[in-house]
Amino acid sequence: MGLDIAARIARLRSLGSDEGTTEVKSAVGKLPKRVWEAVSAFANSGGGLVLLGLDEQTGFALAPGFDPQPILDALSDGLNATPGHGTKVTPVPPTEVEQLEFEGGVVVALTVRPLVAIPAPCFVTDQGLENGAYRRWDDQDIHLSTYAIYLLRHRHEQLGTDREAVAAATVQDLDPHLLDRMIARLRKQGSRVLTGTTDTLSQLRRLNVVDQAGRPTLAGLLSVGTYPQQFFPQLFIDVAVHPGTAKGAQPGSTRFLDRKVCEGPIPVAVDQAVRAVARNLRTARVVEGSRGTDVLEIPEEVLREAIVNAATHRDYSSHVLGQQVAVDVYPDRVEIISPGGFWGSVSRENIGEGVSCSRNDCLAKLLTQVPLPDSDAMVCENLGSGVPLMIGAMRSRGLPIPAFDSSADKVKVVLHRFGLLTPETREWLHSLGGATRITPRQEIALVLTRTQGNVTPHDLREQAAVDSDDARNDLERLVDLGLLTETGIETYELPRELDAAVLTPVQRDVLTAVDAGTARNIQELARRTHRSANALRPVLRDLVARGLVIATAPPTSRNRAYLRAVDESAHPDSPQLPL
Repeated sequence: MGLDIAARIARLRSLGSDEGTTEVKSAVGKLPKRVWEAVSAFANSGGGLVLLGLDEQTGFALAPGFDPQPILDALSDGLNATPGHGTKVTPVPPTEVEQLEFEGGVVVALTVRPLVAIPAPCFVTDQGLENGAYRRWDDQDIHLSTYAIYLLRHRHEQLGTDREAVAAATVQDLDPHLLDRMIARLRKQGSRVLTGTTDTLSQLRRLNVVDQAGRPTLAGLLSVGTYPQQFFPQLFIDVAVHPGTAKGAQPGSTRFLDRKVCEGPIPVAVDQAVRAVARNLRTARVVEGSRGTDVLEIPEEVLREAIVNAATHRDYSSHVLGQQVAVDVYPDRVEIISPGGFWGSVSRENIGEGVSCSRNDCLAKLLTQVPLPDSDAMVCENLGSGVPLMIGAMRSRGLPIPAFDSSADKVKVVLHRFGLLTPETREWLHSLGGATRITPRQEIALVLTRTQGNVTPHDLREQAAVDSDDARNDLERLVDLGLLTETGIETYELPRELDAAVLTPVQRDVLTAVDAGTARNIQELARRTHRSANALRPVLRDLVARGLVIATAPPTSRNRAYLRAVDESAHPDSPQLPL
């Protein structure tokens, strides 16, 4: 595997605890039962590493009395997927087990890969599906919600939610103008979908706009309905423009700079949403020959494709009919969040390869036939070409490619508003020791790490348009130069001494809320930053490890509070606060 065990443990020591992709157990005498909860959590999340034979309480030193052989035997037995053999987790995820030498001793490393092609979720067999399915949250294994279990169980099933009739709706709730335009276009194309139909109702049945009884389907209402929100009030697109780099970052400040609730059928709502985002983005003048054109900082076709994808491929089951598609515009990025994780074979690794896979096949088909409000262009193509188009358009502007992140119950797409290699990032690159010996592609890898928090070969492959082997070689070269460290399964981060010069927007917000003279506990900081205590714990732990924040008590103490380190104001990326 080539796992850099020393770098991984060095990071754990700096944090003082486990982290999101690593679980440590001493495992002296026998394999702890809770190891299987970690296996379940990693399999249902993005994968992770279980290290056995280290003692967290003594600073991740080798656990006295650790014997690797019974641990290896227990893992082999618990992960044996031979039919009729009782496995400790169901289904068994892809795993790798190995012994690694460390500081004169041996530890056992269990690498757990995420479930993608295998039916999920992975659960601890003895605990059952409802009580034994976990996901990773920071350094904890927490139970999957009922909704997340539902999504993972049916990830590879076409449930036909979009084909279901809307009981209270009638054909009078369909927009006659949209219907006429759609049918006229199909006739012009000579589409066979209308062959043998003799009236409008039979045409609508053929198109799955209505069911056999003539009642509008969910797909029909969402694509050509007059006002679908009459039946589903929360199925809209919510565009919110925020003054800071996080929601409610500054207490007492303006909550939104702009807000638009985009309603109507999907073609209309998407058009409204794109316009609402566009009016809050900057434009640049591009001159070609003797003509000049104003272009958005994020290409309009990228915005449209991202919002269309969110509305088309989101989950429409009864669990989330009360959730909207959220479009959040920040000073540095645009985020589009939709209910329901990736469906079918789609993953973060292959979404840029043009995979065509629709949770809502009927709706997706209809949206290839319904024109946009002010043009003859279709809402979507449903050919798998949308994400490659987005990637190409962002690359052509020198922007980071779209970042896709999927959990069990939602998908988030991030579109950055600024190019990767700005003057500020150039200055940062030149400040790094050893940076003069790296290639332009390796520069991109470092900037991606700084922007995202980590980088994978997949990230670099997509951004720089290189093959996976070249991407891995570039990242390993940066490790050799001391500019990156491997912290997970093909996941790399800046070393602590470099990472200390970079703060995320959330970390800046937390530093703003922490005072140098008055200790504040996590509940007070949660109120001041408008975030949950659970969301703040990993942020505070990292800031403490960097020496930017001082904890007043041990992690297990109820009296633990936080102070801003007195020399923090000298930190180049931190808020300048009066002492």
